[in-house]
Amino acid sequence: MRVWTRLCSTPGSLGSACKVLVPCLSLQSMSTAVRTETLNQNMQLRLSHKPPPTAGAPLVGGGGGSPGVACPVLTTSSASARPDEAMGHRGVSSSSSNSALRENPLTVLLAWMNAKDSHLQHYHDFYLQLGFDVLTVRTLPMQLAFPTSGAQVVAKRLLDFLVSHPNYSRLVVHGFSVGGYQFGEVLVKIRKEGGDYNAVVPRFKAQVYDSLVDYDGIPKGFPTALTRNQVLRKVLELVIRMQRLLLYPVSTVHWKASSRAFHDNLLTCPVLMINSKQDAVASIEDNLRVANEWRQKGTDVTFCLFDDSKHVQHMGRYPDLYSSEVLRLFRKAQLIA
Repeated sequence: MRVWTRLCSTPGSLGSACKVLVPCLSLQSMSTAVRTETLNQNMQLRLSHKPPPTAGAPLVGGGGGSPGVACPVLTTSSASARPDEAMGHRGVSSSSSNSALRENPLTVLLAWMNAKDSHLQHYHDFYLQLGFDVLTVRTLPMQLAFPTSGAQVVAKRLLDFLVSHPNYSRLVVHGFSVGGYQFGEVLVKIRKEGGDYNAVVPRFKAQVYDSLVDYDGIPKGFPTALTRNQVLRKVLELVIRMQRLLLYPVSTVHWKASSRAFHDNLLTCPVLMINSKQDAVASIEDNLRVANEWRQKGTDVTFCLFDDSKHVQHMGRYPDLYSSEVLRLFRKAQLIA
């Protein structure tokens, strides 16, 4: 087992490190002229105007960093990605407006609760400029509260889309906050129903998880997403804790099942987990526990820990550093050269 630690520099020194790692990307200059299709109340598809990226050789040594990188990262590489999950694929049609004909990679962007398009614009631009299409998936508050008629329906919609679009053979999941719970519901459905859903698993080539909130974090994370009023947050937190007891078969049993499925992740492709010491919602300890469980299964996990960014605000504070870590992961997974 190998461990790398990259020390944090001051924000003023970001430039030199990022010029090396992100030579072609400028979030401020990315084009927003993109076709967007609303599929249902939970899902929007954005098609990149760029050609599919050319796959490259994997990074040697699990993506260890160069000197001066300002994001402190603890990286443990227990194993490489499976060969069938690491194969790059050069796409053919980036000009097609028909999503069933395109061969660009597809990022499944699992948004945090109540995230607006303006909040997600940096992430959309980042992926679209790389030549990735983006499927944005939102889980609404009531869909989290009542999973059988909510989050599980969202999971089915997502899986049905992926099954009906086998041309998207290179998938990335990028989940934020409650998006981890939503992906857990996806994993539950794959395990329960199998069939065509099983074929989706090896198509995932990389995983990015930002500010994940596990089962124990729902009572605190849910109110934080709904209101800034501290008193109301405390009231909602109490209500949710009561709900977990009183409505156990309606909500809690499903939250726990999703958490178990996420911990026992079916995906074994490389992972980047992003957190911060100042995140008042996502627990570093919970995220490290998940990372270590996956490492024990042989999954390559990189853990990026920022010092002072808030919940799901890491890219906004450190856009170049955030981008460089994601690009490092994609090179490792042979999604880009």
